[in-house]
Amino acid sequence: MPLLDEPLDSLGLSHQGAAALIGWICHQERVSVVMVAHDVSPIQPWLDQVVYLAEGGAVAGSPPEVITTGTLSRLYGAPVEVLRIGDGRLVVVGQPEPPAVHTDRHGS
Repeated sequence: MPLLDEPLDSLGLSHQGAAALIGWICHQERVSVVMVAHDVSPIQPWLDQVVYLAEGGAVAGSPPEVITTGTLSRLYGAPVEVLRIGDGRLVVVGQPEPPAVHTDRHGS
């Protein structure tokens, strides 16, 4: 089983269609692929199962089971919004992190 670590990471948006090629190869060759990705948007149409890892925990299942506002908010311990856009894809939006406070340099 191949493992792909961020295969689309360095590609511009116009080239992220490479995900379709990976999906096609998997279907034609009847192989499964484990893919690490920080952004699931370009690969969503080809996902059968997804595993999210965060804050020392994990949640796994089908994309509709896992990629939800409630599930991801619980996993991350922070508000996460999952939105469905016009073409049906899901977009995951996290709450911005508060500005870092460096007490070692700026006092308490």
